[in-house]
Amino acid sequence: MSPASENPQRPSRDRALERAAFPWSRVAGVLGLDPEEAELALRDEDRTRDAVLAASRAHLAADDDRRAGRVPDTAIAAHPDFPTGMGMSLIGAGVLWEVTDLVPQIALRVAKDHHEDGDEELAASFAAMVAEFARPPGDDAVAWAAQSLLVDVFTRAGSPDRADALARDLAAHAVPLDLWRDDDPALPDDSMAWHGGALVEGMPPRRDGRALTFEEAAEYVDSLLTDSLREREAEGDGTGDGPGQRPA
Repeated sequence: MSPASENPQRPSRDRALERAAFPWSRVAGVLGLDPEEAELALRDEDRTRDAVLAASRAHLAADDDRRAGRVPDTAIAAHPDFPTGMGMSLIGAGVLWEVTDLVPQIALRVAKDHHEDGDEELAASFAAMVAEFARPPGDDAVAWAAQSLLVDVFTRAGSPDRADALARDLAAHAVPLDLWRDDDPALPDDSMAWHGGALVEGMPPRRDGRALTFEEAAEYVDSLLTDSLREREAEGDGTGDGPGQRPA
């Protein structure tokens, strides 16, 4: 791994971990780590990266079961924030600890959940995050699915010109307009490789059209993680600082 001085992501993580409000126990619980040893565990980079990857895989498997109409029988699925809040937390952890291989898949699912709940701003933000972290060729289908989702998002949000531009771009690349509806998106044989998208404006969408830098994106998802966990505390769910404990 690159030294901290050469790693633009490291300062963002250090700032997050040094914040007085950082929810150690909750983050550890999301990652399947012992909340009693949260700070020690999360300061161990290798251990935390392994935990982020394992939790992300478990989350995707549980969400596959949910979307297929099966009842997932795992601790991660029993978490009160599953699926959407859990996905947001795992994205935040993945970005902070630089474990981003599964971020595009999880971000697409989170974007779909927000779209289906009618929150188009968050849906657009997480769809843009798919494009931010997608790496061809492995993420081609997921990235194009996020673009197809944005067609629906922009249409519903009252931006028909943007939706039309994206739809024409998808058609030009032989990508189905409803690709986002597939639980496991797969491109037709004649579809073209992911090229970065036509209207990627960053996360969240910016009126000036500039894309966020990688570090700004990391800070944004970190703030989402902290804010979502703080909201759960404010709701008075009775779990205090240790709601990250996994269900028995």
